[in-house]
Order: sequence, then C-alpha cells, then structure tokens
Amino acid sequence: MALSLMIVDNDQVNSFVLKNIIKRNYAEAGIVICPDGEQALKHLEELDAQGDAFPDVLLLDLYMPILNGFEFLERYTHLYSHKPTVIFAMSNSLSKDDQQKANEFNVVKGFITKPLIYNNLQFIIETYIEGKSQNL
Repeated sequence: MALSLMIVDNDQVNSFVLKNIIKRNYAEAGIVICPDGEQALKHLEELDAQGDAFPDVLLLDLYMPILNGFEFLERYTHLYSHKPTVIFAMSNSLSKDDQQKANEFNVVKGFITKPLIYNNLQFIIETYIEGKSQNL
C-alpha cells in the first residue's frame, strides 16, 4: 500500500519543500496539495463520493485565506471524523493558544511548527501509519 498525503497550505514554497522531502524519502507516496481549506474539503468530498480512500496523513496549515485551518477542522470533524486520516496542524505561530485550539479537535493528532523537517514527517509516518499497519 502506497502512502498518501494531503498538504493544505497556501504557502507555495512550504508546500514545494514538503513535497520534495516526502518524495525524497517516500518515493511511492501520493501527494495532493490544496492551497486552502475549501479546496481541501472539495477534494475530500470527491473522494468520499467516489468511495476512494482518504489520505493517510493530512498536514494542515492553520492560517490560510478563504477557509483557514480551524474552520476546516470544524467542517472536517462534522463530516469525516470517522475517517482514519491522521491530521497534524502546522503553523509558523509559536502561540500556545493556537496549539491548544488545534488540539481541541479530536481528529488532530498533533501540532508542528513550520517549517516541517524530515524528522517530524518520519515520526508521523512511523508512529501513525506504519504502526497502524503492524497492528492489523
């Protein structure tokens, strides 16, 4: 089973760097990049309507135009909290309030300060994805 990830971030440079880190270390990974929460929800709605699998990991920036990360989480929790996607919130902000607010959503597994480094990604995949498949 190939790893699938969704990056939801309006910062094109960050998304490009993340995509390269992922591809360099997980060559078979499928990656979808959405510049805001609204487009991410539309993509997930299409997957759900087609009966396709949701991404294994969703990396979500909290501060974006159109539909920010918190608004995305409210809608996602209402619609898709039953899905097995592992969501990590990301932000340039070091605010403890942001971290606490993100972690109040039961679908969020953790908070990462941007820029995300490979060790963060490796931890997420080894802990939540590879660990899950070993427990089957």
